[in-house]
Order: sequence, then C-alpha cells, then structure tokens
Amino acid sequence: MKALTNEKGSGMVYSLWIMLVSIVIVVIIVNLGKVYVVKQQAATATQQAALAGTSVLVKATQLGIAEFDGHEDSEEQREEDDGKSISQLIDEKTDENIQAGELKNSAYIHALNEILPERMSKYSMLNEFISIQVDGIGTTFTATVRDVIEKNGGNVEQSTVTLVLPDYRVEVKADVTFESITDSNQTYMESMTKEIPQIGYGPSLIYLKGIVSAE
Repeated sequence: MKALTNEKGSGMVYSLWIMLVSIVIVVIIVNLGKVYVVKQQAATATQQAALAGTSVLVKATQLGIAEFDGHEDSEEQREEDDGKSISQLIDEKTDENIQAGELKNSAYIHALNEILPERMSKYSMLNEFISIQVDGIGTTFTATVRDVIEKNGGNVEQSTVTLVLPDYRVEVKADVTFESITDSNQTYMESMTKEIPQIGYGPSLIYLKGIVSAE
C-alpha cells in the first residue's frame, strides 16, 4: 500500500511540474508575440509621424507657391512656361505621374521635386516665398509629429524628428514601451519592461535643398 501511495504522490508532483513548465512556455510564447505587436506599433507610430511631418512641409510649400503665383514677379515665369503658373505645372505633372501608376500623394510630391528645383533657382522670389513659409512652420511641425506619435502609443519624450540628407526626408525616431506578461505573484517569471525603438521616414523632398538646413 505504501508503494502505491508513493507512486500516486510522484505522479501528482510530475503532473504539477509539467503544468508549471507548460504555463511558463505559454507565457514566453505570449510575450514573444507581444514583442512583435509592440514593435509593429512603434513602426506605425514613427512612419505615420514622418508622413504627418512631411504633410506640414508640403502645405507650407503650397502656401509659398500660391504667394508667388499671385505676385507680379511670376509674370516672367508664366511667359516662359506657356502662360502656366507654378501650381498649374505641378498639377499637370501630378496627373502625368498618376497616369503612370503612382498614388496621388506620391505623384504630387514627385511633381514638386520635378518642377520646383529648376524654377526655385531661377526665380528668387519663388525661393523666398517657399523659404519663408517652410521656416515658419516651427512649433506646428513638431507638435504635429509628436501628436501622431502619442496617438499611436509612442513615447513622446524620447522621440526625435530631423530632416536628413541626402534626400531631405523627415526622419522620426521613437519607441513604445513593452511590458511583459507574467504570473500574478511573479513567482516563476519576473515582470520586465523594455523600450522598443523604431525609425520612420517620409518621402524625399529634394526641392528643399538649399532653403533649409538638414542633419
């Protein structure tokens, strides 16, 4: 009878051990999955923030173009471009890019890069109007980027945003906090937190070369 009791006790201990090991394995697998999710969250936060920052720069550019198109100094440019304003030239090039298979936003930015550089170097007033608008975005640019990072669960305090060479892309660096899943009393696995960083880039704004500083 004693032998049977011992065997029954050993079987119970073995079953408990298997159950605990299984729980630990499940927790590890869940945490690995959570790491992937948090990494994707950080990637989304930085990419969306970079695109938002790019949008602010593009809107400032549009304001500068509109000012030039309405200024008397644009008459010379219109004469040399078959009576078309800078805005009209960009819209035409955007349509061409869309017909070539590009998405609307990408097509428009490529049009800016194709139309503006030559004309900004040729017409100083166009360069000046765009420069003034871009230089004036200041806090709006930073606040927009930080707001997108925060809405996507990123840590705003550790984030950075720069305009990087050679393509003049908005670069956003930010991280999201990973908190591990463990047992309630942390008996078998200790709780852990880790910052998972990612970097997001906007499209090239090469037409900005020469009017803004980049790092």
